[in-house]
Amino acid sequence: MKRIAIYYRVSTEKQDLASQETAVSSWLEALPPDRRLPAEAIRVYKDEGISGKTAARPGYQAMLEAAFRHDFDTIVVYRLDRLSRNATHAIKTLLQLDEVGVSFISVTQPVLNLGHENPFRRTMLAAFAEIAEIERDTIVARVRSGLEAARRRGVRLGPPTKVNRDKQVRALKLREDGRSYKEIARELELSVGAVHKLVKGAEIEPI
Repeated sequence: MKRIAIYYRVSTEKQDLASQETAVSSWLEALPPDRRLPAEAIRVYKDEGISGKTAARPGYQAMLEAAFRHDFDTIVVYRLDRLSRNATHAIKTLLQLDEVGVSFISVTQPVLNLGHENPFRRTMLAAFAEIAEIERDTIVARVRSGLEAARRRGVRLGPPTKVNRDKQVRALKLREDGRSYKEIARELELSVGAVHKLVKGAEIEPI
């Protein structure tokens, strides 16, 4: 741990950062003499009056950008929920940070610390990765289940189509008048392929 970033966040303007700052300062002062850091090795990022449910926080985003530039090797917070109120998002962020060599320390939750000196670090990372994978699979399963339920209800999925019965009738009439597929496509504001499908579909299932 040679360079660190400290991240503070409060959700409302009525709250202040004092308790977090005090806890982090106490943690820094309690470090062994050979691990203490000079002021120039410490960066501080803050977000005040912003919920941890959103990732669109100026201080948070600036810190992540600096982390991926390798501007520091460790992120220090008061609690994990200061990083994100969404546990799954927080875990995914910790995994991404670890991939670029950035450790994580919660001064009030040592069990969650992912410093390189933690003997259980690899086990914790494996557990976090499994949790993230389970969440991903759960989301995928929910989406698939929702789509299947919508299909059973007769809901038409996908983007709105420009093709309808009226355009099929017009395409057939224009084709009978000797117009080319390209000309019909331009007039109906469709692709040439869509016009082909309209005409051929009508031949299979007459209007």
